[in-house]
Amino acid sequence: MKRYYLAGPMSNIPQFNFPAFDRACEVLRAAGFTIISPHENDTPAVQDAARASVDGKMDSAGKIAGETWPQILARDVILVGDETDGIIFLPDWQKSRGAKLEAFTGLLCGKEFGAFIDSPGAEPVEWVQADAIRDVLRKNMP
Repeated sequence: MKRYYLAGPMSNIPQFNFPAFDRACEVLRAAGFTIISPHENDTPAVQDAARASVDGKMDSAGKIAGETWPQILARDVILVGDETDGIIFLPDWQKSRGAKLEAFTGLLCGKEFGAFIDSPGAEPVEWVQADAIRDVLRKNMP
């Protein structure tokens, strides 16, 4: 069975956007997808701190529960490269530094891509060609 990584914006969103990740996991798993979500792979301390965050920001030292953004993202990039067959993107993923890096990793590793659709009666994923992901990255890179 194929496994898909869930990518989307987290930083600077209340609760690090965990409610949106929770919802997408619920919908996708109910539709039969095997999902690996970054918010479920964080340490319990990071998960608790993220869910308690009102603004989705790291502390003044650039950490959450003692971990830096690069430490957290490094684990996620390994998941994309080694543990999945593709990436399913949440809305506004292109605004996320981490999701853009995950998308680039997916391109380099030849993964499949999809966009999450949360609409009653609709298929939960719209499949996207790699060229479309490349175009989004070109338009949204610093």
